[in-house]
Amino acid sequence: MRPDSTRSARNPRGNGNPEASAVARAESRKSHDLFTRFTDLSTTMLATALRRDATLDDLLVCTLMVVKEVAKSEIECVCLRVGDELRCRASGLDVQMQTGFAASMLARSDDDAFLSNVSAAQGLQPMSAPAVEQLLGRDMAHHKLVRTWLSLPLTNEDEVLGVVLVGLQAERELSEDDRFLLNTLGSRAVTAFSFFFQRNALERAVRGRDQMLSVVVHDLKNPLNVIVIATNTLLQRFVDSPARRPIERIIRSAQRADQIIRDLVEIDAIEMNRLTLERRPIEPADMILAAMDSQQALAAEASVIIATDVSPELPSIEADEERLHRVLENLVGNAIKFTGAGGRVTVGATRRDGEICVYVKDTGAGIPPEDMPHIFDRFWTASRLERQGTGLGLTICKGIVEAHGGRIWAESVPGSGTTVYFTIPASAAGAHKNAAVKPASILLVDDRPENLLALSSILERPEYKLVTATSGEEALSLALREPFAVALIDVAMPGMNGLEVAVNLKALERSRDIPIIFITAFGNDPGEIHRAYTAGGADYLVKPLDAEIVRKKVAVFVDLNRRRSGEQPRLRP
Repeated sequence: MRPDSTRSARNPRGNGNPEASAVARAESRKSHDLFTRFTDLSTTMLATALRRDATLDDLLVCTLMVVKEVAKSEIECVCLRVGDELRCRASGLDVQMQTGFAASMLARSDDDAFLSNVSAAQGLQPMSAPAVEQLLGRDMAHHKLVRTWLSLPLTNEDEVLGVVLVGLQAERELSEDDRFLLNTLGSRAVTAFSFFFQRNALERAVRGRDQMLSVVVHDLKNPLNVIVIATNTLLQRFVDSPARRPIERIIRSAQRADQIIRDLVEIDAIEMNRLTLERRPIEPADMILAAMDSQQALAAEASVIIATDVSPELPSIEADEERLHRVLENLVGNAIKFTGAGGRVTVGATRRDGEICVYVKDTGAGIPPEDMPHIFDRFWTASRLERQGTGLGLTICKGIVEAHGGRIWAESVPGSGTTVYFTIPASAAGAHKNAAVKPASILLVDDRPENLLALSSILERPEYKLVTATSGEEALSLALREPFAVALIDVAMPGMNGLEVAVNLKALERSRDIPIIFITAFGNDPGEIHRAYTAGGADYLVKPLDAEIVRKKVAVFVDLNRRRSGEQPRLRP
C-alpha cells in the first residue's frame, strides 16, 4: 500500500494552492482509512482460516466482504475447485439471480475444465464478456449493472486454486491503491485457503488414524484376555519360585499391555465426546484416602512419603468414583515417580466457591517453564531420554475432570516441586444444618500419660468423647466394647506396639473399620510410614505434634464417620 500515490498523481507539489492541499489531505485520509479497513477485514479472513470450527463458506464470505469494501463493485464472485467439487459464492445479486447462479454452478460442479480459461498470471486483469459468460453464464456476464469485469486469479505457484471476479459499473475506475489492495487480497486469500485445505486434510488423516487405532485396540482386547486367564491358570500349577518367575513376567507384561489398551480406549472416548460418567454421591476424603492406599506400595518402593491435608466437613460431590480414582492414582503416581528418595507427596482438598479443589503436591525437581504448556498434551512425556508410559495419563485426567465440569492445571517451580490442582463442582444440596449430634468417640492410645494429656487438651471439644488407653491390650478391649469414629495410636509402645495394635484391630470384625491415625517420631523415614500404612493406618501424625494439624485430621475422620452413619455434621461456630 502506498498511501501517497494518489496525492502524487493529482498534486505533486500542491502548487501552493490551499484548496488543492486540502483536497490532497482529504484524499490521503481516505486512502489511509481504506487501508485500515482492508487490514482489519483481511486479518479477519486469515483468522477465520485458523479457527477450527470455520467452514469453507465462512472463508468465501470473508473474501467477498473484502473485495466489496475495496472495489466498491456491483457484483463479486469467488469460485474454488475443491477436489471434485466446485464451490462458488456471489454477492450483489437479487434473489432470482442468486438462484439462477447457484443452479448454474451446481450444473457445472463436475466440469474439470471450469478454471482452464483462467490465466495463471498473478494480479488483477480485465476479463472479456465471452470469457465471463463461459465461466458464469450469459445472465451474469451481461448483468444490467455491470459494464466491466475484472478477474483476480488465486494461484499457488503455477496451480490455479480459483478465481475472484469483480463486476464494475462503467463509470467506476479502480485507483492504483485499489488495485494494489486487491492484488494483496489475492495473495492473502491464497494463504488462507491453502492453510484451510491443509488443515482439513490433516484432520481427516488424524481421524482416520484414530478410527483405525480404535478398531485395533478393540481387536487386541480378546486375545490379551485369553493370555491373562491362561497364565494365571498355569501359575497355580507351579509352587517353586524359579518356575513361577517367567510366568509372572508374562502376567506383568500382559497387565501392562492391558493398561495401554485401556488408555487408548479412554482417550478415544474423550476425543470423540463419548466419555460416559456414572455419577453418584462421593465423599472427597474417602476418595483421597482410597487413592493414597492404592499407591502406598509404589511410594514404599521409591522411598517417598505420602501425606494428606484434607479440610474437614467437605461437601459431597456427584461424580464417577472409578474415573476420579483413576485421576488421583495417576497424579499421585506421577508425583512419586518424579520425586527423589526421601521426598514427600501431599494430597489435599479444600472447598472453594461451590467446588472442591483437590491437589497433589510433590517436592521433586519441578517442571521447566518451557514444558508447562505441553504437560496435558497427549503422547507428551517429561523425559525424552527415558519414556515411562504412553504419555496419555495427564491427557486422560484432563478429559475426565472437564467431563465432570471441572478444570485442571499445574503450578511448578524448578527445583522446588510441582502441584497439580483439579476442581469438581460440589453437590447441589444445601449446607448442612447445625443440629445436635451424638458426641463422636475417639480412642487415644499411648503408654505415656503426659502424651495422652497433651492429646486430650488438643482435642477437647463438646462434640468429642475422648477415651484413653495406656497399652495395646487395653485399646483392643475398649474397641470390642465401644464403636470409635477414629483411633490415634502411638507407634513406639512397649509390649504390643502401635503397628501390632492396628493389625489386631483390623483382624476383628467389630473394629476393622475404625480409621487409625498413627503417631510417630519418624515422620521422615519412608520405611516407617510404609509399615504404618501396611498395618492398616489411614493417616499419621509426626512428633512434635502441631495442634491445628491434629484437630484437622481428626475432624476429617469424625465427619466421614457421621456421614456414613447418617448423622448431620456439626458446623463449627
